[in-house]
Amino acid sequence: MKFNYNLIYFACLLFLVSLFSCEPDDPKPDPPKAKTKTELLTQNWKLIKLTANGSDQPTAGYTINFTSSKSYTAKGPLLSVQETGTWAFNSAESEVLLNGGPDKFLVNTLTDTKMILTINQTSYKAGAVSLKMEFGL
Repeated sequence: MKFNYNLIYFACLLFLVSLFSCEPDDPKPDPPKAKTKTELLTQNWKLIKLTANGSDQPTAGYTINFTSSKSYTAKGPLLSVQETGTWAFNSAESEVLLNGGPDKFLVNTLTDTKMILTINQTSYKAGAVSLKMEFGL
């Protein structure tokens, strides 16, 4: 019985060619870079819920627009003029300061589509007031 070595060589060659002829998988694209808090904040937000000391308050028509140039504009039916000024984060980016303070808005939630801010204030008319503001797009 004669053994056909040519057939074995051909089979090995065919195996090697098929093994190395495949291109490697395309590299997976990098996942999208997470937005910074500044990028998340700098949008035109609509007030969708406001509570003062736990009681719901009217919200219709109130907006605030934060820009990347660190300015803001607030509009609403009870504001006699639109309020404008500057904004900044504290060093931990956990609070937003308007016009350099002293009021500090605690950032409870900040996503692409939702922002919740709280502030505790004391006034001579109302006493201690805790405000919670929920914004959407």
